Amino acid sequence: MASEEFSGPVDYLVFAFDQGADIGLGLQALLDRVDQGIIEVLDIELISKDSAGHPSKSQFADLLDVTGFDLGLLEGVDSGILDAEDMDTIVADLQDGQFAVAIVYEDRSLATAAEAWVRAGGAEVFSGGVAISDLDHALEEKS
Repeated sequence: MASEEFSGPVDYLVFAFDQGADIGLGLQALLDRVDQGIIEVLDIELISKDSAGHPSKSQFADLLDVTGFDLGLLEGVDSGILDAEDMDTIVADLQDGQFAVAIVYEDRSLATAAEAWVRAGGAEVFSGGVAISDLDHALEEKS
């Protein structure tokens, strides 16, 4: 978990699915990353839109056709990090008959290294992400 000494980048990921999609393998892969200490899930929500087009949260236990994953593990994991504006943005991209899985997570993949560097007297100075388009552009310029 994030501390004053080090926190990994916090990011989000939203995937849209057609109703009835089997998201069990993806949920298991997510849980595997948590168990390995690679990420920490700060929030995970199941979102759809109601008949008026407004955001509606659903319970993971309500999903049908999920194989290979115990949905009970996600009971009560909604932390409320996603606000009304986030929810509106998500449902704006959903087609009728779709739902979204929204995950807010901390990337902990370098936590062990960061903690070792702090013990060696180091201090985190900068962290952040790189836009894929910027990375692609930089790589194209090198070739």
